[in-house]
Amino acid sequence: MSRRAARDHDTVRGLPPAAGVVRPGAAPTVLRGAEAETRRTLPDQEGWGMTLDGRPGDDHDGTAAETAPHRVLLDAGWSTAWKPGGAADSRTGADRIRALAASGYAALPIPTDFGGGGASLVEVASAQRALGTVDPSAAIALNMHAFTVGLMTDYWKRHRDTSWMLLEGIARSGALVASAFAEPGGSPNFMSSRSEAVQTPKGYRVSGVKYPCSLASTATLVCLTARVTGTDETILALCPSASPGLSVEGEWPSLGMRDSDTAKLVLRDVELDDRLVFHRGPADVIDDNVVSGMAWFAVLLSATYHGVLSGLLDLAYRGVVDAGTHGPRTALLGRATRELLTLGGACRQLGADVESGAIAGRAALAAAVGLRATLSDTRDRVLSAVTPVLGSRLYGRGQRAAELLVDSLAVHHHPPSLLTCDEVVGAFCTGREISFDPAG
Repeated sequence: MSRRAARDHDTVRGLPPAAGVVRPGAAPTVLRGAEAETRRTLPDQEGWGMTLDGRPGDDHDGTAAETAPHRVLLDAGWSTAWKPGGAADSRTGADRIRALAASGYAALPIPTDFGGGGASLVEVASAQRALGTVDPSAAIALNMHAFTVGLMTDYWKRHRDTSWMLLEGIARSGALVASAFAEPGGSPNFMSSRSEAVQTPKGYRVSGVKYPCSLASTATLVCLTARVTGTDETILALCPSASPGLSVEGEWPSLGMRDSDTAKLVLRDVELDDRLVFHRGPADVIDDNVVSGMAWFAVLLSATYHGVLSGLLDLAYRGVVDAGTHGPRTALLGRATRELLTLGGACRQLGADVESGAIAGRAALAAAVGLRATLSDTRDRVLSAVTPVLGSRLYGRGQRAAELLVDSLAVHHHPPSLLTCDEVVGAFCTGREISFDPAG
């Protein structure tokens, strides 16, 4: 299919624009090298200025923290031309998420040829970390979009097929894509879906429950998997969120990350156009899609929580420096800082190695789940170090430190479970078959 013919493709041309989203006049580009020194700001969407230079906007309330010595260490190596221009405000999480998407943030991983930002995995991770420092809920929600679009981009790079049309449609419409892989009682392997897809003359009729699902009400498209009835195959596809039979039912009753627009998606005989299916393959296998998805997920997740924990350290350092109460607190802060230094280095290195091909296949999968498990361990060690420093601020109602503590606790509840992660790493290193079932 020629590029001109594909551009007129009804399905691509018909991708619905994101509700309430104003698409920028020009596709965002990621600046590199000397160009990154030139500061540019994307159109401010209802107060969310986005600067393209690696420095915060003039109204960013974290400016003082970002010039502090500890941030010189923690920010080093996180190279991104994208920055959120301000901290979370009083608007709902859904409104803040839409505003970020409208700024072009949602198109970051998509190649520039298709109207996206052309950002690498590490550059997207750097943007996620920057957002995590100021708005954890929006960051974790957009983490799911970025990982899904990153997976689709990687799929296109490997296959060079017509899936580019879906990427262009997402970039052009400013669409947010929800990651609807998690299922009640399901497996971290999204090719082992419990949802059912019945084949029809025009595509599939899908039924199932996806929970928890971030961007449940803000996404224009839902990326989902479903097992094809009567076969041993699974489809990976996009589904318009306005499709008849797809509903948002209830919220995620979480303690933290409460503004991430996370809820339950229920699909009841949802008609899915075959042209929105970009992969069909054997169910329950660990293939290149699973490896790619886990790598993008682990790197972006680690970067996001690195930002959240960096924000918590900002509060701890500010309290000690302003009060001049150093003593043993200095060593505790040093311990927490080196934990984040190590996590950040591992995160960026894995991202770079995956994109360069230095690590691939089962080795990349083991490294990715290893990073995901290390993230949980690091969070607990950082909290252990800063608890004596922050004291009652970690437990007080209305305290920013207490909010970040609870937000960071969510890190333990992302798949795969810690038992599964350790099993995968151990199985790979002992030459056994990798399984996402620790009891297997």
